[in-house]
Amino acid sequence: MSASRGAHKVDYVTVTLVPTADERSFRHVPSTFSPVNRSYEWRHGQQLDYLIVPKKVSSNEIQVELFFEGTRKGRQSSRDVQKTLQDFVRGKIESEWAGLRLASIGRPGVAVPPQKTFVRGTIEEMLGANLEM
Repeated sequence: MSASRGAHKVDYVTVTLVPTADERSFRHVPSTFSPVNRSYEWRHGQQLDYLIVPKKVSSNEIQVELFFEGTRKGRQSSRDVQKTLQDFVRGKIESEWAGLRLASIGRPGVAVPPQKTFVRGTIEEMLGANLEM
């Protein structure tokens, strides 16, 4: 299901998160944007290599695109992929994404991850719009 990175296609899903009453909800919108390199960078997890790009940020929901490659060799069933993604997102919510809860994980698809380097790195500029509050 996965292909190599760069200009090649990899798997991705849209993850929808819902802010809780916790004030930390909007402090750290999930992203793998590097302010030093001014681009998105791949990170390595136990079960996934991943890249996270914010898609929509509002007071009602946060949507991110999660580009990923499994670290296990061989072919995985779609059920195994969904389970791996759910475990990954829940682990992130418990550790790094405080104040957010999982609303949904979309169906996996195939796409080319972003390659663009940003001159400025605010969320508004990445999304091309102002945040709805």
